[in-house]
Amino acid sequence: HGNPIYLKDIAQVSDSFEERIMNGWGDGKPAIVVLLQKQTGKNTVEVADRVKEKLKKIEKILPRDVKINIVEDNSEYIKNALNQLKNTLFQAIILVIIVVFVFLLNIRSGIIVAITIPCSLIISFLLLYLGGYTINVVSLMSMAIAAGMVVDNAIVVVENITKHIERGSYPHIAAIYGTSEMGMAITASTFTTVVIFIPLMFVTGITGIMFKQLGYVITATLLTSLFTALTLTPMLSSKFLTLESKKNSFTKKIHKSLDKLDERYKSLLTWALKHRKTVIAISLLIFIPTIFLLKFIGTAFVPEPDAGFVSISFRLAEGTRLEETSRLIDKINQWIAKEIKPEELRHTYGFAGQTEKGFGEALGFEEGSNCGEVGLKLVDKDKRRRSDKEIAAILREYLKHVPGITRTKVIATNPISALLMGGTKPIVIEVLGYNLEESLKVARKIKKIVQEIPGAVDVSLSFKDPRPEIWIEVDRKKAASLGLNIAIIADAIRTYFYGNNPTDFRDTGEDYDIFVRLTDKDKNRLETLPEVPIFTPDGRMILLKNIAHIKEGTGLTEIERKNRQRIIKVEADTYKRSLGEVTRDIKKKLEKLNLPSGVTIQFGGYIKEQREAFKDLKWLLLLGIILTYMVMASLYEGFLDPFVIMFSVPFAFTGVIWAFLITGIILNIISFMGIVMLTGIVVNNAIVLLDYTHLLQKRGLSLYEAIIEAGRSRLRPVLMTTLTTIFGMLPMALDKGVGSEIWNALGITVIGGLSLSTLITLILIPTLYSILEEWRKRIK
Repeated sequence: HGNPIYLKDIAQVSDSFEERIMNGWGDGKPAIVVLLQKQTGKNTVEVADRVKEKLKKIEKILPRDVKINIVEDNSEYIKNALNQLKNTLFQAIILVIIVVFVFLLNIRSGIIVAITIPCSLIISFLLLYLGGYTINVVSLMSMAIAAGMVVDNAIVVVENITKHIERGSYPHIAAIYGTSEMGMAITASTFTTVVIFIPLMFVTGITGIMFKQLGYVITATLLTSLFTALTLTPMLSSKFLTLESKKNSFTKKIHKSLDKLDERYKSLLTWALKHRKTVIAISLLIFIPTIFLLKFIGTAFVPEPDAGFVSISFRLAEGTRLEETSRLIDKINQWIAKEIKPEELRHTYGFAGQTEKGFGEALGFEEGSNCGEVGLKLVDKDKRRRSDKEIAAILREYLKHVPGITRTKVIATNPISALLMGGTKPIVIEVLGYNLEESLKVARKIKKIVQEIPGAVDVSLSFKDPRPEIWIEVDRKKAASLGLNIAIIADAIRTYFYGNNPTDFRDTGEDYDIFVRLTDKDKNRLETLPEVPIFTPDGRMILLKNIAHIKEGTGLTEIERKNRQRIIKVEADTYKRSLGEVTRDIKKKLEKLNLPSGVTIQFGGYIKEQREAFKDLKWLLLLGIILTYMVMASLYEGFLDPFVIMFSVPFAFTGVIWAFLITGIILNIISFMGIVMLTGIVVNNAIVLLDYTHLLQKRGLSLYEAIIEAGRSRLRPVLMTTLTTIFGMLPMALDKGVGSEIWNALGITVIGGLSLSTLITLILIPTLYSILEEWRKRIK
């Protein structure tokens, strides 16, 4: 009738906030949780430092009662691990220098050998820079490994030059002959080690990600050390080495002890050459049990460092309101405050709901009104009695008894696996099929089987329960006769229940969104839906119930496919048992499972990645053995001597197995890499022994005389090179600091393998060589 109708007459107008779709907590109190993700290729530490600088500026302008806490910061773990590795590298260098001085008993000799370390490491840093690499955990670990190996060549050369000087040669003459005598041996030993690491630079996949830089650094460092030993070391020796006429009492005692050691080894070697069958029998008795001990060694994908962070993810029934999920997080926070000791806990955070653009899901978090996340940042591991895994187990046990939770994931965050695999659980069993119901039945059976396996925890299905839905089935013919289509009807329903943003309101330079929607009372009532008015293009109003049938139902929240097949994942974590042991038990149980036609099972997650990484490392091991043999065969221009030398390798494996059993270390890609490395390292001692034996034979000594004299003469350099490598690895093996679990395995592997292999090499290799030499002479 032309009378104006004001908005206030037909609607309630209020200045309010956008409807909350997410809640956050910090240290148990309401908070805003901010998640920051660095861009691909950017440096984590640099990005984190810049963020912290900005936060300091922001804090200055905040009200006094508003505080900012950084709960999770990956850069802190990286910086702590790097600092720990720097200390480890420094300790390794000091120990190596001490070993050198103790054996050489000559300040000048010790300094000449020690100079090799900075020369090699400086070149390594330069090559890292030129190669576009950064200083990180892998590069520092590589240098810590190399620290004990770079002096080996210089030790052999300086020790031999010293012997020539003691026999009366002038220093410059001794430098020439001493270096030339050992040139072939140190070249062969360096190249047998280098050929192990060169293939690492070309490996792809996770093995390449982990070890490419390791191969690059150690190859460069060892080649530099060889160059230094053949050039700088003899030059310095010719200038500074002299025959020491005076020896103090301490030096005399050590000399006397080393001379006794030489003579005892000579006696032992003489006995071994007379009882060759006994030596071989004892060696076999040492090696054969290794085969049977293998089954007691657990396996895993990567080491599990205690990073001091535990995360909880949970789901409630589909359709659960945000308020209910938030109440549960409050309850969990209260339990944490009560059960986790204050001296163990630094901060907590939590959030529930759905981010506006699904950012949380992109970072690996589950989202929805029925989903919640709680994180615990613990104090450093040396300041608490319980490990992150023990605290995670306590939380896991508590959540078992919380009603309403349909799925949980409690993880002691592993930085390595998070980097390589994201936030997936270690055990993933994929059930594939075209029939969802059949696949779901199988998945539920497998879930039950896995739950009964000792060591398997947090067993869950990736399949999410159907959520309640309201189905609106439009009578398309009737709607079309009125000029309506599905899009118009859907838009009208969305406007009534979710609201519409027709325009903005501007006030003093600020823009405010205007939303039009039903009241909370009306939009939350199912009875309102049939009465929703739909306007036709010609202006007529039709109620929704007149053109559509409305009913309640359920629908899948997501459908996951792989190779066009429906996939349901059975996921689980491990606790107090290795991944390999739990997986082996699961596979045994699944062998008895009868699968319906069209349904298949395959393993994913860490199991798949471990299998592929171990496959790559096995090929690297085999390639390393072949390349090592080929290098020696080309240098010695024969096949028998390299064949004898390669007998050092099996006993390295025996030493590794014993070291694993004694220390509780399991086989993962880091310790496996240590085994691959040993292939090129353990043959070095045998090379030095046999090369000098050949030299003495050429000078006219008989076979037995040459073997015994070479053994007695080369014992000290063999022990020195072995001990410098072992002591170089010792800080890595014994370290208990941040990230130490990563390199502990490598250090223990190399120390165990090299120690036993050296002891066996000193007796078995000369014995086998004598047998083959006699056999070769008989053939000739």
